Amino acid sequence: MSADARAPGARAPGVRDSDDASRAQRLGLGPVSAALERDLRQFVRRHGLSVWLDPAGHYTELVDHLAQLPSAPEPGHLDYEVRAFRGSYLALMHELANLTSGVHPPRLLVHLPGLNDRSIRTTPLYELYKAGKCYSKSLDTAVSEAAAGRVPPDDLAALCARADLSLAAADAWLSERVSGGVGGGLRATLENISASALIGDLLRGEGVATRLRDPGDAAALWAHLEAALGLRADWARSTGAGEAADADADPGAQVGAQADTVRAEDVAFAMASWAQAVEYVGDLRRPPVSPLLAGVSALPAAVRTACGELAEHLRQAHADFYRRTADETEDRLADEVAAARAEDLGRIDTFRFEEDKILEAAIAALRAREFDRASEYVQVRAGLRSPWVALDAGRRAAWQLVAAATALGQAIADAGAKLAANDHDAALAAYCERGARVDRLHRELEQARFKLLGPQVPRFDAVRACLDDLRAAWRAWADAWAEGFTVLCERDGFLPRAELQQRHLFDDVVRAHAQAGTTALFLVDALRYEMATALLAAIVNIDGTAATSVRLDARFAELPTVTEVGMNALAPVSARGRLTPKIANGTFQGFSAGEFQVKDPETRRRAMGARVGGSTCPLLSLSEVLARDARSLKHSVAQARLVVVHSLEIDQAGEHGTGLAAFEDALHTLRNAWQLLRDAGIKRFVFTADHGFLLLDSGAGSGGAAAAQAHGRKIDPKRRHVISSVAADHSGEVRAPLSALGYDGSELHAMFPRTCAPFDTGARARDFVHGGNSLQERVIPVLSVVHRSDAGGTTLRYRVEVTDRDKPLGDLGGVHRLRAGVRVAGQSALDFGAAGEIELALRAREPADVSAELVSVSGGARIEGGRLLAKVGEDFELHFRLSGNTEARALVELHHPGRSAELEPGGPARRFSVTPAVKQRPADAEPTSAAAASEAARAPAASWLAQLPAGVREVFAHIEAHGVCVENEASALLGGARKLRRFSAEFEKHAALAPFGVRIDTVGGIKRYVKEGTRT
Repeated sequence: MSADARAPGARAPGVRDSDDASRAQRLGLGPVSAALERDLRQFVRRHGLSVWLDPAGHYTELVDHLAQLPSAPEPGHLDYEVRAFRGSYLALMHELANLTSGVHPPRLLVHLPGLNDRSIRTTPLYELYKAGKCYSKSLDTAVSEAAAGRVPPDDLAALCARADLSLAAADAWLSERVSGGVGGGLRATLENISASALIGDLLRGEGVATRLRDPGDAAALWAHLEAALGLRADWARSTGAGEAADADADPGAQVGAQADTVRAEDVAFAMASWAQAVEYVGDLRRPPVSPLLAGVSALPAAVRTACGELAEHLRQAHADFYRRTADETEDRLADEVAAARAEDLGRIDTFRFEEDKILEAAIAALRAREFDRASEYVQVRAGLRSPWVALDAGRRAAWQLVAAATALGQAIADAGAKLAANDHDAALAAYCERGARVDRLHRELEQARFKLLGPQVPRFDAVRACLDDLRAAWRAWADAWAEGFTVLCERDGFLPRAELQQRHLFDDVVRAHAQAGTTALFLVDALRYEMATALLAAIVNIDGTAATSVRLDARFAELPTVTEVGMNALAPVSARGRLTPKIANGTFQGFSAGEFQVKDPETRRRAMGARVGGSTCPLLSLSEVLARDARSLKHSVAQARLVVVHSLEIDQAGEHGTGLAAFEDALHTLRNAWQLLRDAGIKRFVFTADHGFLLLDSGAGSGGAAAAQAHGRKIDPKRRHVISSVAADHSGEVRAPLSALGYDGSELHAMFPRTCAPFDTGARARDFVHGGNSLQERVIPVLSVVHRSDAGGTTLRYRVEVTDRDKPLGDLGGVHRLRAGVRVAGQSALDFGAAGEIELALRAREPADVSAELVSVSGGARIEGGRLLAKVGEDFELHFRLSGNTEARALVELHHPGRSAELEPGGPARRFSVTPAVKQRPADAEPTSAAAASEAARAPAASWLAQLPAGVREVFAHIEAHGVCVENEASALLGGARKLRRFSAEFEKHAALAPFGVRIDTVGGIKRYVKEGTRT
């Protein structure tokens, strides 16, 4: 028999703990009294001094019995003292004097019959009452709690309604009901297993499922389900579980009277569908409208809890069966579906229609810009806790997009519609504290849109409209902040105080670090401030120890915010705070620095090396760092005070239009380079940038071609600035003489759009632009990382263990599933520094030209900033896609992409299908006649259809001939609802034999089996 999946210490209705049963026997208590004493015992253990108010005096005989039992931590004894008021306050207070005089609260129960929380105030025991904890329970509640799950709910309700109800009568009644009845040995078995264990037996055909051929045992099972889950006869019959029963059977009859024998899978379906219905009603914020659900709300609380726990167990342990059952049950609740409103639904998506209604409401809230209301919906669904979201790639994508849009909307509202700043310092602080978060969420939303938005997303048009609305909201916010900063610059000048200028960064920050020890300076083209916040978080996550200090500051980039200005200004090229630029044809060529011109990476390295000294000043590209190991890097930097690392990845990806796909990878690459250089012995790092960028909509909408700003001839402006010899002011622009920007030797002027609009250059609009005066372009990060100790060479080794080898997870909606975990494999020396999380990446091992895309993860792992972080020792379930120019099936493996841990890659032995690129049919290919194609299609029919059982063979033949088979057609071909359920349970096994793919769609509540393509 399967083990009970219930958490330790939990108790299912209808499941008697053998220790409790033997304790009740030793104490001489009936079943209701025993349950009440168990509750009392736990209460006294928690609270010590406990005062039991018993206004009606129902429990006097029980207390007198308990008071006669010895108090000792032994079998047949009480582990707490019992005292009672029996007419004399003085006598009771005398008894309590010695028991309540200690320092620690005594384990003491004081029974006060005839008193309630008001009348006790006039007695001498009021001080005792205030000092202790009050215990109170009505008799009908005590009876319900003891009997729920052990007798039918209607019988229990009738007992509790009796005017002459007493504890002794309830004990006698429940004892008789529990000990009598049909089923003999099976009844005793059922009394001692949970509903989750029972349904496991039924689904696997084990244990209880093997004992249902005897009519008495079948009746005992139905009687048990009626008691434990409240499962009604009419509900069981409506599911087909009681089809063998008399069609005219009394709807109020007990379930056990339905049939002589039952099928295990039918009972499991009835149990599951009923549990789902009860859970749905319990989570509903209004009374149900379906007559099928009448009376569910009146079930005892313990029974409703048992149904909810069973539904949750099925979601976790039998997900496919849960979804099939829920879909069929939903079809029977059409009136509930029609009446459903999002505000009526709770936090559990028992049925598919609930999640759909909530998604619809979240989208509506987004369209209305009610972001807090949308967030309430997102918190549950986007976290993959809904079964309909977790395993449906399209729905998961929809919720991820809605969640990202909601977060952006809330951040815009929190940041404020306008820039509230009186000077450059305040503007910088406002952007770093509030504005950068908006831009990070905007970038992440655009990345998610690029990755996830497609026709497979439910409510595609509505979701896309929401994203367009958020684009417009972000653009309006960014334009308003840009205009506010422009006004500030017009009033106070474009240059902040010296401590915030890019031109002083090297001497103020880098030189100081280099004097203290070897320093790696990362010059990252277009590393926006918000990106540095993500990089900082990744570094802290990997090495967030007290021996590492991390500081993120910000400065203003020089104008215009282009590479040839910002990168060269990062070198020590200023003299008395002024710069001498070289300009040709309106384009900056670099800056003069003494006897030579700083204009490229090599001249920047020379200027920096000369300023800090040292035997060498290596210049490395980011790719060079990643291509070398720690030993080689250590040799290269051994005599250096400064190591310059030059990175173009972010800017190049943006300029080539691939930024949305590459930004996260670029940040990961920076982090990996930091790890390598740290392993090479460098303890000081500075990350900074030449400029930021604006991420605009390159279409015809906001920020696209239609929003471009004209400036004379289209050949005059760059995308975000103009250098002109004419001091002319234009509408929508702001002008600054280069001399006002701290440049010497030039009479030219720089002009910038006042907002985020690009200039109309006649070229195709781009989403990645820079050169202007917006805060997104001008605020650059200065991220300093200092390690006070060498990189810790941990001796721990890890391995990836695939945990679903014996029972592989199937694919869902084109998304592959894999269950795995990270384990400690061993260590070469004593090491107590096991990592809490290990970063993993998924790759195709064979063939190599297949790319893997992470979709989602659940369990002991999370995806953060595009990284898969797995907890050591915990299993997780990974959902992913594979794509490539191949039709071969691929082997995949999980590996560690960095060098911070030693991990042995691992993956399943099974292969996964690859989504191939669309191939065009060669123009000279010989066409295939329709007759030949038809003949070829029929050829294998005899072989594969013959392998299918009768009924199933007809369904697949129908799908092959017509392309689709709806559920009612399948039911007719198979021979009824019961056989349809079995077909659904074994669908994957049958579909694997077909020479074409078959998917399951649900449209308007109707399930369809749809033919997809031909397998080779």
